[in-house]
Amino acid sequence: MIKRLLPALAAILALAGCADHNTSEIPEGVLVVSQEQHSSWIRNFNPLTTASAARWPTLAGIYEPLFVFNSVKSEQVPWLGTGFEWRDDNLTLRITTREGVQWSDGADFSARDVAYTFNLMSGHAALDRRSVWSYLASVEALDERTVEFRFQRVFIPGFGDIAAQQIVPEHVWKDIEDPVAYANENPVATGPYTEVRMFRNQVFELGRNPNYWQEGKPKVEALRFPAFPANDNANLALIFDQVDWAGNFIPAIDRVYVKRSPETHGYWFPLTGSTVFLFANTTREPFGNRDVRKALSMAVDRKLLVDVACYRYSRPADATGLSDAFATWRDQDAAAAGTWIHHDPAGANELLDAAGFRRNEDGIRTLPDGSPWEYDILVVAGWSDWVRACQVIARGLRDIGIDASVKTYDFGA
Repeated sequence: MIKRLLPALAAILALAGCADHNTSEIPEGVLVVSQEQHSSWIRNFNPLTTASAARWPTLAGIYEPLFVFNSVKSEQVPWLGTGFEWRDDNLTLRITTREGVQWSDGADFSARDVAYTFNLMSGHAALDRRSVWSYLASVEALDERTVEFRFQRVFIPGFGDIAAQQIVPEHVWKDIEDPVAYANENPVATGPYTEVRMFRNQVFELGRNPNYWQEGKPKVEALRFPAFPANDNANLALIFDQVDWAGNFIPAIDRVYVKRSPETHGYWFPLTGSTVFLFANTTREPFGNRDVRKALSMAVDRKLLVDVACYRYSRPADATGLSDAFATWRDQDAAAAGTWIHHDPAGANELLDAAGFRRNEDGIRTLPDGSPWEYDILVVAGWSDWVRACQVIARGLRDIGIDASVKTYDFGA
């Protein structure tokens, strides 16, 4: 076993050393970050395009939203917006924008930038990632500090999407011919890190916004982002202190990472993120059948998934599907009533048998048209925890006669 493991370890170490990350040349005041895995970087900082196309800091450190949702306290924190008011029986939303904010090029930020951003999305459906124009009727800047959103119908949950939308500067974007394809290589924004100090295919660096509106912030001078093709490569760099902060999945984190340097190595995993769901399109058969949906749920061993894929960092979801960010909304009786979330392959097989889905000579169930019941589960290559989770799900589906295969693709493919 050891002889078989050594070549694999050597290969991983070799891969970790291939990239030109220049970790030995990092100046003081630069924080090295690993958040997204790519074998090489593409220079794209367009905050309105698909999330997978733009670099991660685009939505987190370059462009800013009106409000930031604090998932621990379950509250909206004022950001570029400072207040809001519902009017006209909740058909109109008015948001007040922050005074004294400048874009990184020194131009003043105003409510007109907010209105421009949303109207730009209206004219280019590909930019409307949250589908806000499915319920909005119009967006207008009433003055320099007030923007008004008129709704087609009452839809209070839309506030969360509006509040989280990154805002772009009208004086820059009004001259962009194709905002969907625009790579925005030199962003003008309101966030803490807007200056592209260096960009190569294996590493890029963002410097502080010289006009950032939060006085004295950010404390860190610059962020450096080395390219790692997968979690394993990024984790090796993190363990050996070539990375300062990471959002990667680290197996056995206490033993592998914290134990090496308890004084400086730590982590925080609050269970306040989004619950991972397996959605069924009920407009397509056989998912319109409630017993089929129950059987699919009963085929998934959630405890095994958490143990194997998540190293017990999380816990299986209950029938409410609510994370701890919504703990006050969780109804324990409703959670207990959802017995279909428990792993029960025998019960799942009974439901599918009763629904008339017979097995062929290979043990695979057939659909009403006679074709085998089969699916590909698509997952990002290198996301080791997600890959293992999909493998657990695929095995569970095969146990009830559904031929499921896991296929990996590059992020954004």
